[in-house]
Amino acid sequence: MTAAQGNAVGAVRRRALTSRVSTGHVVMVVAGLLGALLTLSALRAADDTRPVLVAAHDIVPGTVIDSRSFRTSSIHADAGVLATLFDASAVDDLRGQIAVARIPAGSLVTHDDVRAVAAGRAPRAMSFPIPVTRAVGGALGAGDRVDVLSVQHNTGRSRYVATDAMVLAYSNHGGGALQGSDDASITLAVEPEVAARIASALETGSVTLVRATGAATT
Repeated sequence: MTAAQGNAVGAVRRRALTSRVSTGHVVMVVAGLLGALLTLSALRAADDTRPVLVAAHDIVPGTVIDSRSFRTSSIHADAGVLATLFDASAVDDLRGQIAVARIPAGSLVTHDDVRAVAAGRAPRAMSFPIPVTRAVGGALGAGDRVDVLSVQHNTGRSRYVATDAMVLAYSNHGGGALQGSDDASITLAVEPEVAARIASALETGSVTLVRATGAATT
């Protein structure tokens, strides 16, 4: 091999080595850029988290909201979802408002779950005694839905005075008398006008609870 040929071969080898090194460098740079982009994306996602209100314990309809009702939790969600929730800073504004839906412990609190007292549509919690035999045999619990059927003593006429009312609490006293022969008590979440109808029915006759199915009552 002549000197000229040796120089040519060496030049080719150097170019090949330079090409390999350059390719490796490009791959490393691209990988580094991708890693940086992923990191920035993760940081941006973390920056989008917002502290929102969640139920600190089970909240039933008719509950008056106080400082112990909620706790805060940070979530990552889009603007549409966040618009339906209460920001953590809203806790002071919610004090004194009324829960109009059942909010299980740990659940996100939405704008549809509470109402201001001035809104006039917040349900009331109404309790009254009732025999077990007229309360679906006692097979009731919080969260169940019932219709309230009234029968007037003087006419024997019957009518529904409440439909799809939520059961807030039910207590079976095992035969202990409550106002005569009643041995159980129930608490329902009802609208003000419905509470008035049930109260009138209790004074003028008897009431029976029917498990609500959503079917029409007429």
